[in-house]
Amino acid sequence: VMGLFLALHLDLTAANDSGVRFDAPAMIAVRPIASNQSHDAESSSEKVIELLLPVTSEIGMRDRGNVSSFRFDIVWNQQSYPLVNYAPKTQTSSEIEGLIDVEKNEDQARGIGGSLNGRFPEMVNGSLKADLSSRTGSTVKYHERPQQDVLVASGTTNRGCGVFFRFHPSKQTTLEGGRDLVIAFRVPKTWSGGVIKLKCSVTGKRQIIGSWSDSFEESCMFVIPIYLEGDDQARDAAQDFVDSETKLRINWDQLQNRATDGSTYLHRLSRTERLQSLPPQWAHRLIQSGRDEYLEKYRSNLPQDLADVADQFVLARKGMFALSR
Repeated sequence: VMGLFLALHLDLTAANDSGVRFDAPAMIAVRPIASNQSHDAESSSEKVIELLLPVTSEIGMRDRGNVSSFRFDIVWNQQSYPLVNYAPKTQTSSEIEGLIDVEKNEDQARGIGGSLNGRFPEMVNGSLKADLSSRTGSTVKYHERPQQDVLVASGTTNRGCGVFFRFHPSKQTTLEGGRDLVIAFRVPKTWSGGVIKLKCSVTGKRQIIGSWSDSFEESCMFVIPIYLEGDDQARDAAQDFVDSETKLRINWDQLQNRATDGSTYLHRLSRTERLQSLPPQWAHRLIQSGRDEYLEKYRSNLPQDLADVADQFVLARKGMFALSR
C-alpha cells in the first residue's frame, strides 16, 4: 500500500466523543496473480489482478453501543471489469459452542365420549354415557445446531463487476479497527492502472427520549487510484491523481472560507453569489463523478484559480483512465 491516507468523518452527533470515522489509502498498488480457471482463449488478452484494500473504522465513545453494522461497497469509477474472487466471504457465528441437546415430550390422546337417551331393553328411560380414552406418551431426544448470527455478509454487485462487505458486531468481535478487503478482477492484458470507488456506510439506532430510538444511516466515499505493482509510469500517474485531488479539495475549502472575507463588501458579495450558484460539495462531486462534463457545466461560475486546479485534476484523472485500456 502506497501513498498518503485520507480520512472522512461522519459526525452522527454534535459531541466530540461521538461519530464514526473511516480511513482508507490514497493510492494502492495491485499485483497480478494466477487464475484458478483455465482460459486458454483469453490468456493472451487478459490477466487477473489482486487488490488488498485496508479500511480502518473508529467509533466515538457515545456511539459505540449504537452502531449495528458497517458496509463497504467497491466499484470501478469508469470502466468495469468482472470480479474473480473476494474475501472475506460470508461468515456466521454462535455464542453456543457445539451442539444443543433437545428433549421433547410428546403426548397423544385418543377418546370417545357421548350421551345416549332412549328406550332400550337393558335401560328404560335411562341414559348411557361412555368415555373411552387411551393416552400414550413418548420422549424424543436429539441434537441440533445453535442459531447462527451473521458476522460478515459479502457478495457481488453491479452485474458481477463490484463487491460489498457488511460487518456486524458480536460478543467476540468488534466493528472498530482495521480490516483487509481482498478483491480480484479480470482486466485486459495491457491494463496498468485505474480508479475505484469505496463507499463506507454505517447504520444503527440512537436513543433519543427514554426508550425511543431513532434509526440512522450515514456514508462517505473514497476515490482511490490503483496501479500495477512495479510500473513506475502508472505509479507516477496515480501520484499525480492524489496530488491534484488534494490540491482541489484544499482550494475548494479556501474559496468557501474567503467568501466571508475580502477587502470590500462588493468583493465578498461577488464571491458569495458565485459560490451559491454551485451545488453543495461541488468539488467532492467532481472527484466522485468520474465525468469531465461536471466541470464544464459549472466552469463559468468558478473563480479562475479554482478552475485551473480543477483542470489539473481532470487531466490527472484522464491519465489514470487511459491506463485501463
